[in-house]
Amino acid sequence: MNEMYTSGEYASKNPNWHLEHSPFKAAQVSKMLAKHAIKPRRLLEVGCGVGGILEELRNRLDPKPECVGYDVSPQAIEYAAKREGEGLKFFLGTPDPKAGRFDVALAMDVAEHVEDYLAFIRGLKELAEWKILHIPMDLSMLSVARPSYLSLARQHVGHLHYFTLETALASVEQAGLEVKDWFLTSVELEQGAPGQKRLMFLRRMMNSWKPELTARILGGYSVLVLCK
Repeated sequence: MNEMYTSGEYASKNPNWHLEHSPFKAAQVSKMLAKHAIKPRRLLEVGCGVGGILEELRNRLDPKPECVGYDVSPQAIEYAAKREGEGLKFFLGTPDPKAGRFDVALAMDVAEHVEDYLAFIRGLKELAEWKILHIPMDLSMLSVARPSYLSLARQHVGHLHYFTLETALASVEQAGLEVKDWFLTSVELEQGAPGQKRLMFLRRMMNSWKPELTARILGGYSVLVLCK
């Protein structure tokens, strides 16, 4: 377990826990669920942070699912507990497979933080029928050319592993899950990135042509993966 999350270090470096990205991420999950006509009755999020994504999904999905979130950070769960209500609960720690199976388990931007990410992904298999992972693709031509970007990802937001599209999908399959669908996402294209106007303009221009190539060259993308 990475002490960055249990000691409060992550909370001090990221006091808003990227809550502003929750509506965007919930929208991507909703899109994937709708595409495959998946209507979960019980929805789990592993590494839920302060609960923004689950709260958004609880409000978006119809019928409203029972939503349960787990996180190893006491600071995150203390914050998330303020969102609790009917059908929305949060717990400190990790889910126990013996406590009951869910229809869908989410791991949104978690695998890159976990030392043994293959074991983490493998562990999702027993928790739910469907699994949805959101994995940032930190490795691009631009990020490799600017080592400070990857150093910042490690020191500030705790990324221990860096992925491309290919290695992200291969990791999910190597962990024993079957990839059913995936698509690229970019919160930066949706919400912008402060101080990166020229880069954002170039990303938007290239994205309309070839998103995968844009991700490979300029970065700023993640992949949302649906698997069983």
